[in-house]
Amino acid sequence: MEVFHQFYHLAGENFQMLNTAVVVLLPKKDGAAEINDYRPISLIHSVAKLISKVLSLRLATVIQSLISLAQTTFLRTKCIHD
Repeated sequence: MEVFHQFYHLAGENFQMLNTAVVVLLPKKDGAAEINDYRPISLIHSVAKLISKVLSLRLATVIQSLISLAQTTFLRTKCIHD
């Protein structure tokens, strides 16, 4: 929840905080002792992806009232050919 609180209070100021990557070392096998026994995994922009997912889920509940009936392209239930 702290991530969402920080994002809400940025309000156009410093979005540098969202442009980060987290590197995690995952063990390839049990009892990993050397550096070759680990696999590096990078979580690039994971905070931005999480925030965009939450925003899209919230927008999905009201999208029907925001988009005109003539513009059905962005609605999940409509086809682009309609």
